[in-house]
Amino acid sequence: MNSEPPARVGTAPSAAHRAVVEERGSFCFATCSCGWFAPGRRSRDRARRDAGEHLAEHAAGPPELD
Repeated sequence: MNSEPPARVGTAPSAAHRAVVEERGSFCFATCSCGWFAPGRRSRDRARRDAGEHLAEHAAGPPELD
């Protein structure tokens, strides 16, 4: 099992949190512009929930999800 985050070209850690859910094969990964990433999930809903929970912990306003 690979414990590295999904490769994302041209991203750098940022003070603002912006989460995205990406698919790789049969797995979905939630990642954030701050460098955080969640484990791979087979459930898209669970990956979205991981991203939402991360944003809720770090955002002053409502979560911003792509």
